[in-house]
Amino acid sequence: MSKIIAWLVLIFIVLLALRLINARKARSRQQQTTNSTAAPMVRCDRCGVFLPRSDALAVGPGFTCADGQCSKH
Repeated sequence: MSKIIAWLVLIFIVLLALRLINARKARSRQQQTTNSTAAPMVRCDRCGVFLPRSDALAVGPGFTCADGQCSKH
């Protein structure tokens, strides 16, 4: 009977350790995505595709895809 209890305790400890490791990895992934700076997105007035503002061309009050990229040119 004591062997069964010892095995159950060992399994519980291993599962707890795995859960703590996964929680630490998830926390670090969340911090990495929070720290990364995302480029502001704009919508192309011609085709409606969202693209980074740095890749868009300013046309009048709106934006459009760069040359050759817009599907409705």
